[in-house]
Amino acid sequence: MPPDDPLAGLAMLPFSSGDGVVRQRSSLHGWIQRTLIALACLWLVVGVLLPMIEVLNQATHREVPVHTEASDGGPHVHVQRQFVGLANFMQYFGLEGISQASFVLELILTIAATTLFVRLLLAYFKRRDTSRLSHRLVVGVLLLLAAQALRSAHFIASHGGHSNLIQSALNSLMVGLITTTIAVTLAFFYAYGLTRTSIRGKMLLRIVALLPLFAPTMLFGLSLVYMFGNKGIVTSGFFGKLPWLAFDINLYGFNGIVMAETAFTFPPAMMILSVALMHTDARMYEAARSLGAGWLRIFFTVTLPSVKYGLLSAVFVCFTLSFTDFGAPKVVGGRFNVLAVDIYKQVVGQQNFGMGATVSIILLAPTLLAFAADRIVQRRSHAVLTARSVPMAPEPVFWRDLLFGTFCWTTALAVLAVLFTAGLASFVAMWPYSFSHPEIYPKLWTLSNYLFANVGGGGYNAFFTSLRMSAWTAVGGTVVTFASAWLIEKTQGAERLRQAGYLLSITPLALPGLVIGIAYVFFFNRPGFSLPFVSFQIANPFVWLYGTMAILVLSNIIHFYTVSFLTATTALRQLDKEFEVVSESMSVPFYSTFLRVTVPICFPAVIEIAAYYFVSSMATVSAVIFLYTSRLPLASVAVVNMDDAGDTAAAAAMCMLIVGANIAVRLAAEGICWVFNRKTRAWRK
Repeated sequence: MPPDDPLAGLAMLPFSSGDGVVRQRSSLHGWIQRTLIALACLWLVVGVLLPMIEVLNQATHREVPVHTEASDGGPHVHVQRQFVGLANFMQYFGLEGISQASFVLELILTIAATTLFVRLLLAYFKRRDTSRLSHRLVVGVLLLLAAQALRSAHFIASHGGHSNLIQSALNSLMVGLITTTIAVTLAFFYAYGLTRTSIRGKMLLRIVALLPLFAPTMLFGLSLVYMFGNKGIVTSGFFGKLPWLAFDINLYGFNGIVMAETAFTFPPAMMILSVALMHTDARMYEAARSLGAGWLRIFFTVTLPSVKYGLLSAVFVCFTLSFTDFGAPKVVGGRFNVLAVDIYKQVVGQQNFGMGATVSIILLAPTLLAFAADRIVQRRSHAVLTARSVPMAPEPVFWRDLLFGTFCWTTALAVLAVLFTAGLASFVAMWPYSFSHPEIYPKLWTLSNYLFANVGGGGYNAFFTSLRMSAWTAVGGTVVTFASAWLIEKTQGAERLRQAGYLLSITPLALPGLVIGIAYVFFFNRPGFSLPFVSFQIANPFVWLYGTMAILVLSNIIHFYTVSFLTATTALRQLDKEFEVVSESMSVPFYSTFLRVTVPICFPAVIEIAAYYFVSSMATVSAVIFLYTSRLPLASVAVVNMDDAGDTAAAAAMCMLIVGANIAVRLAAEGICWVFNRKTRAWRK
């Protein structure tokens, strides 16, 4: 085509296909976009899919000694990996006496019972007629679960085995259920007080409720030890000065774990329920009151149905977090074992990586079920607010405001007490003897706990290493997450590839940190891989990452990727697609539109993602407990090591340093967003 042809530029313009859909003509920019989408999917395959396949491979294989005859005629023994199927799982549950076929059959029955229960739950929320099915489904579920429990108990009693390990699984399930019930109940009424009443100090109450997000879970366990432990403030009646206050709650074990997990899961549940309660149509309440409905009936017929999807999301989030947490059970668990601690003991204590992989899969199963149920519920949800909805404006009611004000402030004081106790203990010279025996220990307050002179864990080297790791996670994670979300959400073409990228992006939400950590040990520490169906091995191109800062950063990015990805996707969906259409029609490169239009408009969301990555990376321990090295000590892991060594005051001091750093970063992010919004106020209008 001649260069002066007036139709020459039309090859770069979007065109209509006749069905009303505007499509981009094939161009170099289109191929670059498809390549970038493929790379976004590829890095998620390497970071998520391949390590999880390696965990499954480790859980279904076992190293067994093989006796052969040497060249000199003598016996020779070498270790060979053999496929054992579900034998490791059966060994964990103490079921070596039954065949794998029977084990699979019982597993299928259990999954079928769970599926029936989920379908009944969904039918209820969709308001179908369940009168004919509910009794049979519930009875069927109970019978199947009872049969499974009786059969398992029979073989455990007959063959011994690992009865303590199956007890760990039951303990984890019980902790998850009880913690979820308590945390969601407290969070619901706390969020109700913030959104549906006229109590004073709502902003302060909201800030206090979110403070536990900045602390590692070990801090809650340490604070409870100082409050309710053998020499705690409450247990000793304030060190004998207030004996009428003394009482023992038997902290070490189930009680302590549930209390710590409740403090840990309360903030995210409160955030979810606050958003759900804020989006309510006031006309529904006016109609209910005009029909003569009382406050109790309005609560059950209007309030709960309007927030049912948020309530279910809060339940799934709390269950997943409490079921898979490692820090709190490690500190206050005592002899009450849970699955997360079992993984740590199998891998670190006994160097039994195969059984560690098996426990990881078992830990992953309930989490995946909760995740799948949450996605199904969210997909079936419908809009609560419409364009004609009237925002809910609470009116002052004295007795209601007094009741919820008392509850919210009491809960907020309990949260502050947990954080204050850990901070107080970090400055005490010799807990608790500095309080009870001042004649022997005249020095009460000290900064020596912050020097980390005679304790292990790495001290300030670990703290600054965590700062570097969190900073790299914030920078790298924000760039990768926002760019991937933009490629999946805003580009055209490669529909199936973008759907695969979205599926891979939400998968990490269902992966516990410990599972990610042990998966990375197996995958990135493996020297090579055998190609299927051929006797050919290739070297692992990612083995150089093992033992470096890069693998710590990668594990944190994957661990917290989904929340950041959904945040970026939400921000991008608020932008009109005309930005991309106009830029394409003007032959503006897509990367120029991304840098000059998309990023500036979504800059507050970018800062929010970066702050979330930093705060979460500083506080996490489960995702890095298997990946840190002596050259790269970490602050959160140092807390675990110091607590194991009995240096609880130094551990509390390290926790407070983590909290201080996270609060500083959070305030800096808020300041940056405030300055940016002020500078761009006129432009945004």
